[in-house]
Formats: sequence, structure tokens, C-alpha cells
Amino acid sequence: MTKTSTILVIIIVLILLAGGIFFVSQNQNSIPTNATSTPAYPAGSNSANYSGNTVQTNTVTTQTVAGAPVVITGLTAFPSDTAATITGLVTPNGAFTNYWFEFGTSVNLGNKTSTQSVGSGFTPIPTPALITGLKTNTTYYFRLVASNQYGQVSGTQYSFQTTQGNPPPTGSAPTVKTATASEVSTTKATLNGLVNPNKGTTQYWFEYGTSTSLGNVSAFTSAGNGSVNESVNLSLADLISSTRYYFRLDAQNQFGTINGTILNFKTK
Repeated sequence: MTKTSTILVIIIVLILLAGGIFFVSQNQNSIPTNATSTPAYPAGSNSANYSGNTVQTNTVTTQTVAGAPVVITGLTAFPSDTAATITGLVTPNGAFTNYWFEFGTSVNLGNKTSTQSVGSGFTPIPTPALITGLKTNTTYYFRLVASNQYGQVSGTQYSFQTTQGNPPPTGSAPTVKTATASEVSTTKATLNGLVNPNKGTTQYWFEYGTSTSLGNVSAFTSAGNGSVNESVNLSLADLISSTRYYFRLDAQNQFGTINGTILNFKTK
């Protein structure tokens, strides 16, 4: 082999090695890192007690363009003899979004729960609901559905079987009241409200923004499972001076999601 041929072979090998490294690098960079897991409820002796600690949804999202909601039906249901707690996750994607569950004794479903709201942010929100009036020892099929101005989306369909000798949970959906903002300055404010868990393990959060569309979602915080009003608040910083902000308090437990009234304040 001549000296020229040897040099050509070395050049070709180097090119192939460089191409392989680039290909591997590109594929590693393409792996998604923002996957969201399906929420679960802890098993209880008398109910499928909902726990905000088991559904952590404070996921960092980068999407800012409004669109149809993202819907994930929760794989696990928690049935009793005549009821079942089911849940899932809905990302509103920038528009006020409602959710409900469709269910029935066949894959054709045919029934639906009441409609509830999860706001307009880009954060995945748990979607609990309690289905009542079921038949004992019967298989039921269900799926989560959500809708906003950009479209209606259905989640995957799953099934569960009601049990015998396991009574339905006691309690009810939380009571929520948005209260007037306090300590308002040029760049700061404190959002206030009242939450009554009504004997269901409850979590709460605030929505806020510079329009009635809100859009920002605070961290989910436990409100316990008592039966009295609890004062809750959220301190905001880095606000824009001389700007009107809108906000409301939300809470949920295994019986459903409740939204407070939208109030507003203006920074100084």
C-alpha cells in the first residue's frame, strides 16, 4: 500500500468515527425528560383516601402556547361496594379547562360524573372524583375526559371491580373561599383564603395572573382532613408595579375539585 493510500484510509476512518459520535450525541439529546407519571391513591380501610402527598404535580413546564388539554387517566381505582374513587391528570394548556369521567358496565360507558374545573395553567393538575350508586361485585369501565376552547380530549380507558363489605368513604368535597389579598406593595402581595377539608384528605393551591384567565399555579399544599375552616395564604414576590392581578383559591380531595371566587388587587 502506498503512502498516499494509507493517508486516505486514515482520513476515511476518522470521518466515520466523527459521524458515529455525532449520531450518538444527537440521539442522547433527543430523549424527553419531562414525562409525567400517573397519580395513585393510598389504600384505606374505609375509603380510598386522597392524599396530595401521593400526587406531586409541581412539574416545570416549558410550553407557553395555548392548546387542547393533555389528559392521563389514572390506572388505579379504589372501589368500595357501591362507590369508587378514580383520578388522573389534566394539563389545561393555557385555557380554562373542565374535566369529568365517563363510566359504565361495558366499554361503551354511557354515564358521566359532574363537570369540574382545573383552571388554565400549564401545570398537570390531579382530577379526583367519586362515583357513587354502583352495583356490588360488578366490573366498571372508566376514562377521564377534559375540554377547553381548543378541543376535547379523552384519556385511556381502564376498569375496576366493586367489592363487597367495604362501605363508601365518608365526607364531602372541600369548602373553599377566596379572601382579600393583603400586604400589597409595589412588587409583593399575600393571597388569602379559607379551606374546610370536610373530613377528606385535602390539598389546596392558588391560581393567579394579570387577567381573569389566571395561568399561574402555586405549589400544592396539604390542608389535612379536618372539618373546620383553615386559613391559608401564599406570598407572591417579583410582581409588576401598578398592575392588576387576579387570583382564586382551589382545593380538592377524593370527592372532587372546588374553585373559589376570582378576586383581584392592584400593586402600588
